[in-house]
Amino acid sequence: MTLAIALAALLIAVCTAIHYGVLRFASQFVTPSRHPGHCLAVTVAAIVLAHTSEALLYAAGFWIAVHDLQIGDLVSSATSDGKPLIFMDYFYFSLVNFTTLGRGDLTPGGHLRFMTAMEAFHGFLLITASGTFVLQIMGGKKPFAS
Repeated sequence: MTLAIALAALLIAVCTAIHYGVLRFASQFVTPSRHPGHCLAVTVAAIVLAHTSEALLYAAGFWIAVHDLQIGDLVSSATSDGKPLIFMDYFYFSLVNFTTLGRGDLTPGGHLRFMTAMEAFHGFLLITASGTFVLQIMGGKKPFAS
């Protein structure tokens, strides 16, 4: 369990830093009072890139937890042919989990369950932060302005 907690904490720290950096970087290129359409496009592109990268990092963390640390497993309930999951399955699972969609076609086991719960919680927080950022842009405000 200690490994799962440490890996989840590392993923949370790295993804939070990435998210903050991307939003901070994107805010340099927006002036909502002059170009609202351009600002929204830049903002959405930056947020999509950030969230996709963060889900990819979580997928890598899940892969490492299962294949290297052996602290859990990820099982497909959709296929019973015994084919091993590939990295894209982990990335799909991470995206579904990060967005709190929770389709249920892949099921974590062992201590991977803790890590998936932390990803869902963290994803919810980051998506909420992104929504707040977009609302500021749409309201004509420049985020991070002093």
